Amino acid sequence: MDVIHYITDNTPQVLLLFGQHFVLFAVSMFFAILTGISLAIYVTAPGNEKKGNMVVSITSAAQAVPPLAIVALAFIFVGIGAAPSIIALILYSIVPILFNASSGLLSVPPKVIEAGRGLGLTQNQLLWKIRIPMSLPVIMAGIRSAATINIGTATVASFIGGGGLGDLIFMGLKLYRPDIILTGAILTAIMAIAIDYLLQMLENIILPGGLK
Repeated sequence: MDVIHYITDNTPQVLLLFGQHFVLFAVSMFFAILTGISLAIYVTAPGNEKKGNMVVSITSAAQAVPPLAIVALAFIFVGIGAAPSIIALILYSIVPILFNASSGLLSVPPKVIEAGRGLGLTQNQLLWKIRIPMSLPVIMAGIRSAATINIGTATVASFIGGGGLGDLIFMGLKLYRPDIILTGAILTAIMAIAIDYLLQMLENIILPGGLK
């Protein structure tokens, strides 16, 4: 009940921070998806298989890096504000996207690719008509994982002036106000659940055999 009272008493501020949090997530995820999938396509292109396997190994290890370390590096090199927060979120979100996309593209059976070549498909046609469609379930799993990680990590961005729901959590810690802490935590969880649900619906629509 204290959480509800705090939200009703501070609705404009809560909505502002919720909106800031969503913007941090949306902007950073857009660039993370674009960069992660582009890099995965490059490193798994014919002739680059060794690079692809190396990237999979590196990104697998990189997933153990604490988010606070990435945020701290962004602060050291870029400063404070929303821009370094977005850069930190992009760097952290790229890891699961690049890992899954590279793994998915590398796991396409060579016989299927050879069959496509036998049909006269070019490299671009093989990529867009065979390799990416067959890798899509793994790629979407990486995007969903990155989205959840991104929303949670965005709370840490408050350390470097990024705004968002992390401001509520750290404000509550400073003031010893559990209601403010819970407000930030609950709204962050709601956003993560909602985004994951929407991505699952999108996955069901675009994957073969999905919803029509």
